[in-house]
Amino acid sequence: MKRIAADVIGSLFWLAVGIFFAVGGILLRPGTLRNPGPGFLPLMMALLLICFSLFILARGLVGSGSLLKGIRWSRQAVMVLSVFLYGLLMDWVGFFFSTLALMFVLYGVLFEGKGRWTRVLFCAAVTALAGWLVFSVILKVPFPRARVMAIWR
Repeated sequence: MKRIAADVIGSLFWLAVGIFFAVGGILLRPGTLRNPGPGFLPLMMALLLICFSLFILARGLVGSGSLLKGIRWSRQAVMVLSVFLYGLLMDWVGFFFSTLALMFVLYGVLFEGKGRWTRVLFCAAVTALAGWLVFSVILKVPFPRARVMAIWR
């Protein structure tokens, strides 16, 4: 019963976050499939988040119970705050290091048990490296120059 209530509240929360980022992606001009704009990736990710949220919401509404028990609010808040800080941090330290920091926080919230921080660091590094290779090297997405790197030039 608690799990179902947590699914309903959690899905409503992530639905609101998805709508927020979808609006932001539209305001950034998403472009087209052949010529994606700066809002294309945020809009696509937001639409995926909205779809998953609606699926979980529908599943949770089939048998909902008490709505506010069993939710780990601190984890949810850390995840949302880290995504907002990610956007601010990217301007200062660049794509790779900000992605590494974001993934470190998100994996830190997700993983539990012995050897947790070793796995967190490894997975965060692999994810940041894979993101950098895909977006910077293969797709040649122009990311803004990091302000910290401008000091060293």
